[in-house]
Amino acid sequence: MAHAVSYFSRWDPSVIPLPGHIQTSPDRVRGMMLGLAIGDALGSLTEAMNPPQRMAKYGEITDYLPNPHAGGRSVGTPSDDTQLAFWTLESLLRHRRLDPDDLADTFCSSHIYGIGDAMSAFVRAYRDRDRPWYEAGQPSAGNGALMRIAPVLLPHLPEPTQRLWEDVIVATALTHNDEAAVASSVGFIGLLCACLAWSSEQSPLS
Repeated sequence: MAHAVSYFSRWDPSVIPLPGHIQTSPDRVRGMMLGLAIGDALGSLTEAMNPPQRMAKYGEITDYLPNPHAGGRSVGTPSDDTQLAFWTLESLLRHRRLDPDDLADTFCSSHIYGIGDAMSAFVRAYRDRDRPWYEAGQPSAGNGALMRIAPVLLPHLPEPTQRLWEDVIVATALTHNDEAAVASSVGFIGLLCACLAWSSEQSPLS
């Protein structure tokens, strides 16, 4: 992973506790990815609202809202959250590991629906100005990396090593080169590891 040291000089993966053995199932992995897509579709039309605004206008959202992108029908449509998460998954399947060059190429290969400001700036830097991936990341603490980070843990099942956190850092800083963005991705991957390994005999709070 060439030039990754430019990230690791700021963030030391060795100090992040490893989640340990993750005994999970293919159904849970599929559920994680489907849950990501379904949650995205349920929330995409109200993502700009804060919780009180959303509750006042729609109440508790338990089904798809009338969608202007689908002729007003109450159906779910994916946003860039799902698109970039599944592009990440496809890149991982191609290389059986995180390949930042391929991931950057993939993100810049086609139209991104609902692209955010930081991702737009990354695309301009990487594709239009020919900056290498390790210099194209933007100083943004937005959630644009967090929303697509889930698949990065998959090559590290069932025995995570420090390489898991290295991959999470690189996959985040590739586009969002910011300490808060990286910390959020690391914390979220830790939560996903716990969820994937959770036993029905355990208390959810244990």
